[in-house]
Amino acid sequence: MVRKIKPADVQKALDNAYQKSQKEVNDGKLDSLMSDADPTSFAVSIVLTDGRVFEKGDTKIKSPLGRIALVPTHVLVLSQNTPEELIQKAGVCTCACKCQKGAKPEIPLSPHGIRAVSVVTPQGDSDGKYSIMIDNIVALTGSEPVLDDKLYERLGKDVASADTINKIAAAEYNLYDDAGIAVDLYTRLASLTFDTTQLATMGATIAADGRNPITAEDVLDGKIAANVVTTMARGVHHEGRAWMMTTGLPAANSFGGAILAVLPGFGAIAAYSPLLDSNGVSIKAAKAIYEFAKELQLNVFASARVMVEK
Repeated sequence: MVRKIKPADVQKALDNAYQKSQKEVNDGKLDSLMSDADPTSFAVSIVLTDGRVFEKGDTKIKSPLGRIALVPTHVLVLSQNTPEELIQKAGVCTCACKCQKGAKPEIPLSPHGIRAVSVVTPQGDSDGKYSIMIDNIVALTGSEPVLDDKLYERLGKDVASADTINKIAAAEYNLYDDAGIAVDLYTRLASLTFDTTQLATMGATIAADGRNPITAEDVLDGKIAANVVTTMARGVHHEGRAWMMTTGLPAANSFGGAILAVLPGFGAIAAYSPLLDSNGVSIKAAKAIYEFAKELQLNVFASARVMVEK
């Protein structure tokens, strides 16, 4: 079943979500890494699978990729491995007996992100691996990312002071490349900056079964697009709200204040505001995505596929 909506409906829902979030949400605090960010900044971008773009607010402001770096990284690892192989590499057998050794290490960056980077081939070649990851990101977004050198340096110091490499080893957290390479490359990915339209384009490429709607380039095999969305289905750990139940959209968020949500066949929504809740999730960005999805009844679990008329 297909449910059709008009472009004007998308624009109206965007305007309403933006205005309501701007009016009702004024709390939160900056991440310590984002002390220079303007706390009043707010942006929402929607990119549809056919390339149409809807924007509102400060959409040219760039913020760090942070944990959203897992999205393009999962595109690569799923391109290079079957889902079953990734389950094995994650340390859990296919019978779900939870045979993962050790505990999750308490470190500044996502240990899952570090392990995902370690899985990407080639291994043992930092420059070669980074080049492949950047090429993948450029293809997904249709544009070049900008590395925040100061953030990269500061994150690197935090990672070093936390004794990250030794903590990963102590937790018996399996990596598939040199730990120093994996940690450094994930730190670099997390320090790449994007605006909301670039992020929404990345999400729309996945939502369009791997075809970038802006460049018309086939970036990934459509067969793995659903698996990439599945890796986002944990949603975001938004304070006081069960994200997937209330919003219904697979999503990923960054300590910089960006959230990327994807709906296969429809497109993607990216929102940004640097004020975060106690779980490190942008309160205003989360509210905007929630309000937009609610007004248009967008939900990955709904039986109807949403199509926007020409």
